[in-house]
Parts: sequence; C-alpha cells; structure tokens
Amino acid sequence: MSTPADTLAVLDHVHALVTGHRFRCAGEALLQVALAQVLAGASIAFQREVSLGEAGRIDFLLTQAHVGLEVKVDGGLSEVTRQLLRYAEREDVHALLLVTTRSRHGGLPPRMRGKPVRVAVLRGGLL
Repeated sequence: MSTPADTLAVLDHVHALVTGHRFRCAGEALLQVALAQVLAGASIAFQREVSLGEAGRIDFLLTQAHVGLEVKVDGGLSEVTRQLLRYAEREDVHALLLVTTRSRHGGLPPRMRGKPVRVAVLRGGLL
C-alpha cells in the first residue's frame, strides 16, 4: 500500500517525465500508445483502459501508487472536470494526472475530492 508521500512522488515523477518528452503523434489514440511506451521505458507499471465502475474507464492506472492518468486532446474544461471528479471519488484512485494538448485544461484545481491533481500540458500540441 502506498503512502500519500509515495503517491505524490510518483505523481510528480510521471508529470516531469511526460512534460519532458516530445510526443510526435497524431490524435488521442496514438498519444496513448506513445505514453504507454514512455511509461514502460521508465519501468513504471500500469494498466490501460481500467474500468472504474460507474465513474467510467480511465486511460491508465499506475499500479504502484494508484495514480490515474487521463488523456484529453479535445473537450471543454467543465467536461474534463466532471470526468476527473468522478474518478477522484474512487477509493482505488489516490491521485490524478491529466495529459492534454489544451492549455485551458491547466485551470483545474490542485486537488479534487481531497486527492492531488496535476496537469501536463503538451506544448506545441500533436502532429
């Protein structure tokens, strides 16, 4: 079981890893594939397309610290916020990382339902 400090360390490490990488792909599906490669290359264990019951299906769940990672290249801030709030209600999600090409998604609060949230805005978007 991970401690809150472990969860924050993993969240911040993956945030730095993602924002430090230049993704060269077109579209959300290919970005997810590229993210999986980056995570695997950094020896970060994860599951893809994890069902969270009524909350929906999150793109990645990092198994070490139960960090949920969602990818968005479209959608408004209110839509993304509602989706992440549903995920944050889950006991099996301890933190959230949104990976997005939309700078407006950077306006998310730093915590949702008491859980830490980070936003990785991919500068320059995708191809």
